[in-house]
Amino acid sequence: MESFRVPLVEFPQDALVEIARWLTPQRLASLIDVTDLKADTQEPKIHEMVHWAREHGFYSICVNPVEVDLLPRLLAGTGIRECYVIDFPLGKSTIAMKAHQAAQVVAQSRTLRGEGPGWVELDMVINVGRFKQDPEYTRREIASVVEAADGEHVKVIIRSSELTDEEIALACQIAKEAGAHFVKNSTGMEAFGATPDHIRLMRDAVGPDMGVKAAGGIRDALAVIRLIYAGALDPALRTPDRFRLGTSSPLGILSSLRDLQRDLETQIATPPVPCTICPSSHAEKLRPALREYHLRRCRQCPHRAHREGIVP
Repeated sequence: MESFRVPLVEFPQDALVEIARWLTPQRLASLIDVTDLKADTQEPKIHEMVHWAREHGFYSICVNPVEVDLLPRLLAGTGIRECYVIDFPLGKSTIAMKAHQAAQVVAQSRTLRGEGPGWVELDMVINVGRFKQDPEYTRREIASVVEAADGEHVKVIIRSSELTDEEIALACQIAKEAGAHFVKNSTGMEAFGATPDHIRLMRDAVGPDMGVKAAGGIRDALAVIRLIYAGALDPALRTPDRFRLGTSSPLGILSSLRDLQRDLETQIATPPVPCTICPSSHAEKLRPALREYHLRRCRQCPHRAHREGIVP
């Protein structure tokens, strides 16, 4: 009989207020990877993202690998990192192909930027199907990309929306043991993106000495505060090396932070409807086995009344 765990959908007001008061625009910006991974992204958008990063202090620009012929030149001398996704978004290339792409991106970036190592990050996608069948395969693919990255930081996208709680914990542990620097929940193109519950599971799995990156659907400061509560409750974890946010809406988040802080107590005093931020609320979008896993959890959940008429 599978054990039931109450999802993280409730937040102490005093903890959220503490995070909100700590979260200046500069601190928030330092945790953000500004992201655009769309198929139709063109050069003007890359220039615009670089401008945002330079103006506000965002940590990195996260793009598809094709932009490695442009981004290093634009970021040289700025102190802003480059971030490239590897085998995005499905993670279905072979291990050798992933490692080759990682090595090629790192080499080209270093050549064009001319500032040596330390400016590249690689967000690699695991092969979820192979992971479910053979977790050791995942260990080998992550280790191969880490080796190919030649010391540059590797973030492992586990596609948590397609995993059970137990699989999330195992994937994170494997990523840690394989030498990755971060675990990341989502490509932003799955059934759902960042939820506090999954970010908490990931932090619990890797402990305080590894980074956790939340990505997918993050558009406002209140969502950010809940994610920080889940993944970086300890102020010592609120650094770019331990916690990161991937978003295509960085300016909107900064603007909403200003709005939130003008009326902090009122906004934070209004709790979220639990099922709007719970992973199981997306069950209908998932494969049958995982859908049933989530629906079973809903039937046992003390917040199930919010889904009356949805969960049989």
